[in-house]
Amino acid sequence: MSNKRTKFIKYLTGQGEKRRLSSSPLAIRNVLSTGAALYLIFAVLYYPEPILHRSLAFGLFYAVIFISYTSPGTKSLKRVPFYDWILAISALGVSLYMALNIGRIINRIAFVDALMPGDYIFGILTLGLLLEGTRRIIGPWLPGISAVALAYLVFGKLIPGKFGHPGFSLTYIIEGMFLSGYGVWGSTMGIATGSIMVFIMFGVVFKNTGAGDFLFDFVNKIAGRSKGGVAKIAITASAMFGMVSGGALANVTTTGAMTIPAMKKGGYDGEYAACIESCASAGGILMPPIMGAVAFLMSEVVGIQYGELIRRAFIPALIYFAALYFAVDFRARRRNINGIMERTPEKFGRLLLRGYNFFIPLAYLITRLVTGGIVARVGLETIAVMLILGLFGKPRKVNLGMAVESMRTSIDRGIMVVSTLATCGILVGVIDITGLTSKFTTYLMKIANISVPLTLFVLMILTLVLGLAMNISSSYLIAAVLGAPVLIGLGFEPLGVHMFILYYAAMATITPPVAITSFAAAAIAEVPPMRVGFKSMKVGLVAYILPFAFIYSPAILMYGRAHEIILAVLAALAGTGFVAMGLEGWFFGRKAHLPVRILLVSAGIMLVIGRAVPAMIAGVIILAISVFYLLSTYIGKGELANEKD
Repeated sequence: MSNKRTKFIKYLTGQGEKRRLSSSPLAIRNVLSTGAALYLIFAVLYYPEPILHRSLAFGLFYAVIFISYTSPGTKSLKRVPFYDWILAISALGVSLYMALNIGRIINRIAFVDALMPGDYIFGILTLGLLLEGTRRIIGPWLPGISAVALAYLVFGKLIPGKFGHPGFSLTYIIEGMFLSGYGVWGSTMGIATGSIMVFIMFGVVFKNTGAGDFLFDFVNKIAGRSKGGVAKIAITASAMFGMVSGGALANVTTTGAMTIPAMKKGGYDGEYAACIESCASAGGILMPPIMGAVAFLMSEVVGIQYGELIRRAFIPALIYFAALYFAVDFRARRRNINGIMERTPEKFGRLLLRGYNFFIPLAYLITRLVTGGIVARVGLETIAVMLILGLFGKPRKVNLGMAVESMRTSIDRGIMVVSTLATCGILVGVIDITGLTSKFTTYLMKIANISVPLTLFVLMILTLVLGLAMNISSSYLIAAVLGAPVLIGLGFEPLGVHMFILYYAAMATITPPVAITSFAAAAIAEVPPMRVGFKSMKVGLVAYILPFAFIYSPAILMYGRAHEIILAVLAALAGTGFVAMGLEGWFFGRKAHLPVRILLVSAGIMLVIGRAVPAMIAGVIILAISVFYLLSTYIGKGELANEKD
C-alpha cells in the first residue's frame, strides 16, 4: 500500500522526463516540430486571426509535448504509450475544432449567445491538456496553482470576506477561458508563439552559424591578459551571448561549459567560478535587445514601444555587469590571480573581420528594433541575414539540414516558454474574471499608506517567491498584474515599476532554494549547488539593490535632464564599486576588516539608490568615515590585501 501511495505522490508532485525516441515515434515528433516551426514563421508573415493562430500553435506544441515527455513516475523513456498518443491527437483535435468553428467563435456575442455542446467538451479538454502538458515540462507548481485558480472560480462563494465572490457557472468559465481572447488564448499565448519563439529561433541559428565560437575568441582577445582576465572573459562572453539568446539557463550551459573550467584552471575556486557564471548568465535576461524574451511581454503590458524600452534598459544592464567586473577584479587583485595567454594569435583587425556573422546581424537587429520595426518580423529578417551570411562563411555551416535542425531545436527550447505562458493565461483570466487585481491592490494600498519602502519590499518578495516556482516570464507577468498598478498609482514611472519587477524575476533564477541557473553552474563546476546559490546572491547583490533606483531615481532609466542622468549613472557606478570592495574586503591594495566592509557596502548602497543630493552626500560621508578608519587602523602596519584566505 505504501508503495502505491509513493507512486501516486510522485505522480502528483513529479516532473516528466524527456524521451529518447527512435524509429517512427522520432520521425513523427520531428515532423510535428518542423511543422510547428514553419507554421510560426508563416504566422509572423501573414498574421492569422489571433484566436485561430494561438489554438493552432497550442495543438502543434502540445502534440510534441505528449510525444516527447513522460508522465511523472512512469518509465516510458524509449516508447510512447497509447494514452500519450491519444493526448497528442486530442491536442491536435482542439486545433481542428477551433479552425472549423472560428467564424462562429469570433462573430458570436460573448456571454449572450448560447454555447454548443462541443464548446464544453473541447473547453474542458483544452484546460486538462494544458495543465497536464505543462506539468510534464516544469513540474506541478504552476499547473497546481492554475488548478487552484480554476477551483476558486467555482468555490469562491464559500470564501468569506473580500476575496470571496458569488461563484461562476461552467458556462461562464468556458466563455472566459476558452471562447474569448483572454484566458488560454490571451495575449500571453500570442506573445509566446510570436516574438518569443522567433527570438528563440534567432538564438539557435546564431549558435549554429558559428558566431558563438568567434564570441569566445573575441572576448578573450579583449580581456584575456587583464588581472583575473579569465573571469572577465566569462562575464563579457555571457553578456554578449545574452544579447542574442536572452535565456539564463541556455547562457550558463553554453558559455559556462567553456568558462567555468577555465576559471578553475586560472586560480578561482569552483564555487566562485560557478557563482560568477550564474550571475553573468542571469544578467543575460537584463541585457537588451532580447532580455530573456520578457522585453516583448513588458512592451505589451506597459504600452511602450520596444525600441524605447531596450534603449532605457541598456544603462542598468551595463551597471549590473560593471558590478560583476568590479567583483572579479578586486578578488583577482586581492588573491593575485593573473590573466591568461590569448587563445588566438590573430590580429585584432582580422579577428573582427572573422566576426562579421556576429556583428552584422546584431547591428541590423538593433537598428531595425530602435527604428520601430515590428518585433517578430525583424527577428525573422535577422535570421535571414544570418543564414545568407553563413552561406559565404568558411567553413560554410548553412545548409538545408542545419536549417531543419535549427527549427526542431527551437521548438524543443520553446516548449517550456509556450506551455508556461499558456498556463499563465489561466491565472490572468481568473484574476480578470474575479477582480482579484483590485482586491490585492486594496491591500497593497493599505501597506503603501503605511510605508512605500515596505510596499516595494512586499512586491520584491512576491516576485522572488513566484520565481521559485515559475520561469521568468510567468513570475514577471503575475507580479506585474498584481503589484504594478499600485506603484504606478502612487506616481512612480511605469517603466521603472516594471523594471523593478523584472530584475527580481531575473534574480529568482540565482536565489535559493530553487536557483536553477546557479544549480546548473554548480553541476558544471562539480560543487555543492546550494553554496553556489548563496554565493551568487552575494556577488550579484547590486541586482537586488538597483531596482530601488528605478523607483526613486528614474534618471538611471534616462528619464530627466542630461546632467541628472549622468550624475545618476556615475553615482551608481561608484556605488557598485564600493559594494564590491566591501564584499571582497579589498580597498585599494589594503585588506578591509568587517567594520570597514560594512561602511563600504553602506556607502555603495546609498550611492546606487540615492535619489537626491542629500543621499549622495550621506554616501560620501560614510565613505569618508571608512577611509579615515582604514588609514587610522592600517598606516604603518603594512597589512596588504594579497591573501589566500
